[in-house]
Order: sequence, then structure tokens, then C-alpha cells
Amino acid sequence: MLTGMTASFQCTGYPRQPVPTGLILAREERGAAIVEMALVLPLLLALLMGVLVYGQYFMLAHSVQQAANDGARAAIVGLDAADRRAVATRAVARSLQAVSGAHSVAVSETSEAITVAVTFTAPEDSFLRSALVPSPTNVIRSRATFELPVD
Repeated sequence: MLTGMTASFQCTGYPRQPVPTGLILAREERGAAIVEMALVLPLLLALLMGVLVYGQYFMLAHSVQQAANDGARAAIVGLDAADRRAVATRAVARSLQAVSGAHSVAVSETSEAITVAVTFTAPEDSFLRSALVPSPTNVIRSRATFELPVD
């Protein structure tokens, strides 16, 4: 055993100022946050655009189906085929007046039922025409059939 020997350490240079560790960690965390944002932001924007595109598509599809239903329901009160066609066309136009875009109405009739088919084309400035996400077609077709009253 070594007894009686003492070791002494003497510093001969200028003492170093301690670097606050919080500053280094904050700088490293800020860089990590920028890298994470660069990786996640494009995915988040694509997801947001997908929600907007498909949300508008489902809203338009519902509106077109409701317009076809309204047209078929209104057409059953017509007196003859020409009157039914005119009533259905007016009802569809009234139902789609709040939605921008072009539409066409086809009315077919049998002895038992009347069918109203509506074709809607989304406008050029619609989210459905976006190239950022794969989107459904910009032409929406819907039909509704109602039975004619039996005499």
C-alpha cells in the first residue's frame, strides 16, 4: 500500500468557461425539428388535399343524387310524358342551383315507372381537377326511379 504519498494536480492554462448544455441541446433540437418537418410536411399537405378533394367529391355526389331524387319525385305529378320531362328538368335545376357546374337531365319512362338520370360536370376551378392527389372523375352520374301511380 502506498501511504504518505499525495498526488496533486495543477492546472497551468486558462480555465475554460463551461458551455451551457441547454444551448447546445436547443440548437440540436431545432435542427431535428426542421428535418422532421421537412419529412412530414409534404405528407401532411397531401393528406389535407386528399380530404378536400374527396370531401368535395362526396358533397357533389350527394347533391347530384338528391337532385335526381327531387326530379323523379316531382315528375310523377306530370300529366303526360312531355310535362313530366319539363317538371323533372325544372326540379333538378332548382335542386342544383347552389352548386356550380354544368348538368344535363335525361328522363325515361315506362308504363310503370319514371327514371331521371342526372349528369353533372365539375367546373374547371374545382378541387376535383387538382393534380396534387389522385382524384375521382369530374363527371358525376346519378339516377332515381319512381313508380307511376296506378289508376
